[in-house]
Amino acid sequence: MFHSGELAIQHAVGVREVAAANSKLIWPSIPDRVTPFVAAQSYCVAGGTSVYGDIWAEFIVGTAGFATVVRDGTSLTLPLGPGGLPERQFDLGPGKHIGLLFIDFATRKRLRVNGHIAAMSGQELTLSVDQAYPNCPKYIQARRLTTTHAPTEPNRVETGTTLPAYAWDWISRADMFFVASTAADGSADVSHRGGNPGFIRTQGQALIIPDYHGNSMFSTLGNFLLHPGAGLVFVDFETNRMLQLTGDVELDLNAKGDMPSSVGTGRWWTFRPRKYVVSSVGSSVSAEFIDASPFNPAVSATSVK
Repeated sequence: MFHSGELAIQHAVGVREVAAANSKLIWPSIPDRVTPFVAAQSYCVAGGTSVYGDIWAEFIVGTAGFATVVRDGTSLTLPLGPGGLPERQFDLGPGKHIGLLFIDFATRKRLRVNGHIAAMSGQELTLSVDQAYPNCPKYIQARRLTTTHAPTEPNRVETGTTLPAYAWDWISRADMFFVASTAADGSADVSHRGGNPGFIRTQGQALIIPDYHGNSMFSTLGNFLLHPGAGLVFVDFETNRMLQLTGDVELDLNAKGDMPSSVGTGRWWTFRPRKYVVSSVGSSVSAEFIDASPFNPAVSATSVK
């Protein structure tokens, strides 16, 4: 059920029994009772690897039902291109791995679906489900998203290797982002990370990110242990833009020094971006902020650059 990286982190932290109990929520297919949740979503986050081996995460906006689960839940179909899985960022083809995160910000519900591409035809691909599981609602800031699909300005893409000042400001104000990671066999996973604005420290050209208490399975950190790379995506709903980063990861499971004590776990990971992309989310989206997660740890003044 768990790969060697996940098991190593679970043992190091001392939560093996908790993780084993929570593993009962990992399904080999998407249950019938969960299918309506997927069908109701008009956005998700995808993660995978490019043809150059870089890991990327991307926020995708479509229409409700753009992801279709087959009757037995063993696979789902996704459109390619606008309103679906972007072909420019990922290495797509039979056998390639893709991680998906379906999330409803308003209800704080989320479902991770990890799998590999079984077939591609025309403007659609079929993803064979390897595992699917729900996550708890912790650290998700509640928002009500509305997709208008109104015409947007041409997608001006900015790329580079050194983040501009405005990107660092964007990160320092963020109360959420998404992270894609991969295991040794290439299987991909996408997870949500959230907290009060300022929960991400910036130091030089690095992001220092706390690991809050979660489900104890350590899917993301376990992947980092085997493959220390990641793809991050930050979404700005006010400007309908996203900031994507790909880079390298260093884990610290027993942080000391001036790390804020409010984090509680003592676990942090450092992310050093190698490339970035700023682009439109591809569709006009508005987001009404409802409230912050009651689980968010306080952020000390020293945690912001």
